[in-house]
Amino acid sequence: MKIALCHLELSCGPQERNLQILEQAVRIAAEQGADWVLTPEMAVQGYYFYRIDENAVVVPQPSPELEPLRKLCCEYGITLFLGCGEYDAACDKNFNSCLVFGPDGEIIGRHRKLFGECMASESWARKGDSFTVLPCSGLQTGVLVCADLWFPEYYEGTKAHGAEIIVDVAAWPPTQVCGNPLPAWLHASKVTDVTIIVCNQTGSPQWMDMNVGQSVVIDRGELKLAYSGEPAVLLFDYDAEAKCVQSVAYDVHYIK
Repeated sequence: MKIALCHLELSCGPQERNLQILEQAVRIAAEQGADWVLTPEMAVQGYYFYRIDENAVVVPQPSPELEPLRKLCCEYGITLFLGCGEYDAACDKNFNSCLVFGPDGEIIGRHRKLFGECMASESWARKGDSFTVLPCSGLQTGVLVCADLWFPEYYEGTKAHGAEIIVDVAAWPPTQVCGNPLPAWLHASKVTDVTIIVCNQTGSPQWMDMNVGQSVVIDRGELKLAYSGEPAVLLFDYDAEAKCVQSVAYDVHYIK
């Protein structure tokens, strides 16, 4: 199977622009034969949307604005992992989520970020309370959002719930405050003994330099693929039966 990471500049939005970029990137990935397409954390609204506008309203998802992306899932038969803020009226809370759409455009499931609550740029969101493992293309797929991958209780818990592979949608470059996350990702993959895929993002918002953020693929603790830099769609081949990476380098398609 072929997997695509949409390594994009989305952190400051606005949402309308982000959706246009996402539609372009997802279509490129699909036309290159991708079966799965991953986006970064908060790809729809932009990671810093609330810092930019504290009056911004988070709505239930999937909203009508996501319809073009859902149609792309149907048109090309892809599975889409979409970083998105969402409101849940049942509990009257906002969540930093990864929505997973199947090849029919319908939601397979969603993961709500487990780490952090009322913190800095994510002060609008509340913590999720459950692990997420979903059937995607015959693989039991664990889903995490960004810093969830730092904590053993989250990635080990996801593995314990049956994950055969773990994907993480992220806004997570190395920083002076938090250091380089790569060693933690490598350790998580080694401990869980599964492939871990991190779809990061790029750009230079005033609050954090994301240009050095890496989108990586790690096989059982071994770094196989890594990319940082200009916005691009990164494709690689994955053997779903052997559960290992086949490609020795990303197939890179830059976003103009």
